[in-house]
Amino acid sequence: MAQLDAAALPRITIVVPVYGDLPSLLICIKALRSVTDPQRHDVLLVNDCGPDADEIETAVLAAVDGAIGFRYERNDRNLGFVGTCNRAVQELDTSDNDVLLLNSDTEPRAGFVEEMQAVLYAHQKHGVVCARSNNATIASLPYRLVGRSSVPSVQRTEAVFAALEGTLPRWTVSPVAMGFCFLTKRELIRRFGLFDSVFAPGYGEENDYCLRIDKAGFRSVIANRALVIHEGSKSFVGERRDALRDAHQRLLEERYPFYGRATRAFMRFGIGAAERFADALTPGSAVTTMGIDIRGLVRVAPDDERRGAVLTDIRAAVRTLLRAGVEVEVLADPADLVGLRLNPAQVTLATEVTTDAILHVGVLLAGGPDTGMLATANRRYAYWAALSVADLDEADWATRTSALGTRLAGEDLARHSVWRLKPEVEHGVRDAIESVPSQLESLLQSPLADRLAQLEDRWRTYRTVDSAPGSGATTDAQLRRLRAEITSLQDSLSYRVGSLAVKSAKRLARRR
Repeated sequence: MAQLDAAALPRITIVVPVYGDLPSLLICIKALRSVTDPQRHDVLLVNDCGPDADEIETAVLAAVDGAIGFRYERNDRNLGFVGTCNRAVQELDTSDNDVLLLNSDTEPRAGFVEEMQAVLYAHQKHGVVCARSNNATIASLPYRLVGRSSVPSVQRTEAVFAALEGTLPRWTVSPVAMGFCFLTKRELIRRFGLFDSVFAPGYGEENDYCLRIDKAGFRSVIANRALVIHEGSKSFVGERRDALRDAHQRLLEERYPFYGRATRAFMRFGIGAAERFADALTPGSAVTTMGIDIRGLVRVAPDDERRGAVLTDIRAAVRTLLRAGVEVEVLADPADLVGLRLNPAQVTLATEVTTDAILHVGVLLAGGPDTGMLATANRRYAYWAALSVADLDEADWATRTSALGTRLAGEDLARHSVWRLKPEVEHGVRDAIESVPSQLESLLQSPLADRLAQLEDRWRTYRTVDSAPGSGATTDAQLRRLRAEITSLQDSLSYRVGSLAVKSAKRLARRR
């Protein structure tokens, strides 16, 4: 991308609606004083007359005292988030500045405004930009935490961001931009208005704006190299929040019937490998996680005695891993799951994948998985380890039949596995599995660029393959055409094609 001349770009007015939560607000103001440039940015704080309006006013005036470019205003009455934003942008700020709406419970990091504006003007059809954050749904980084963890800590987000900032694409096109940090062009506000008052006092208004300008072909994008810490809304809680969110979600879906499909398509196909596995790619995650997928064991070890020995070894390995603090998930056929005799209170046991969780490593049975199973593994495991438990060489289990799906499964498992676990002695299966955490620790010290390149190669192969059942031979050319079709849809200006992406992916799944 050509270097932009910042001096030629419009000034930006950063609007901070203020209602409550004074401690978070003061953190936000302090950060803004540190990271904004009065030569390029204006900051407008608008007090929306919450219960502590007078106390907040006194504190804000003290916090901005002497700060060039900072301005404080107060509504005559409570207008809600939607009303406050509209008043700030259309009445109080009469400039031609572009507008960045920033929640008061945020803490922006240095360079966030400049990076977001650079992304906004990187393409003439970029209409709205949001930043990355620790707490911003589809714009969160890490997008998923490994294992059973939920919301990342600020420290974890900052560590992951620092590690991946230079490797992520400059921006990601998304169905909508997140409203906690929301930059748009003044010319678009003139053309399309800002927030529809039907969404007052809040929830869904920013999505409506994004989808409204989407009709004219303007993209919503995430600036992957801008970081804003976000504590999370405290304005609405409990039943009121749920009622507002549900009602406004229904309204969005009535206005934009494609919205739900586009969002699902983005979450399945639009999240890149580095974003999805950011926590697993970066040393320092809260826990080590492993998945052991031995579905299909009966195919590669049909002999009962041999299969029983493998199950015994796996059971012993899992118990060792648990004592070492590793979170373990085991996927197996029903009979083998029973034969493992593992405690479901300690280990996640299942015959099929039912969650969207990610894990560091998936130990996959050589000769066992088909393409659909590998598609699921692609979404769940940052690294693959191919486990051989039978006397099969790579050619045997890679080409067991002439069906394209099975052939691809074998070839890809061999190509994309970072380790080949090939037991050579009695209890070798146990020893091989127990060695994975130490191998992972060593792997995480290797260059990130190398690991990411291998992951991206795997991701390109499987990102559009659903795990839905189905079979049938097809040609390599047909598979390539289907994958190219989905890629083309992802790259189009409007994300209203989300439903088409889903349909195309399903066609690809049926061909496996």
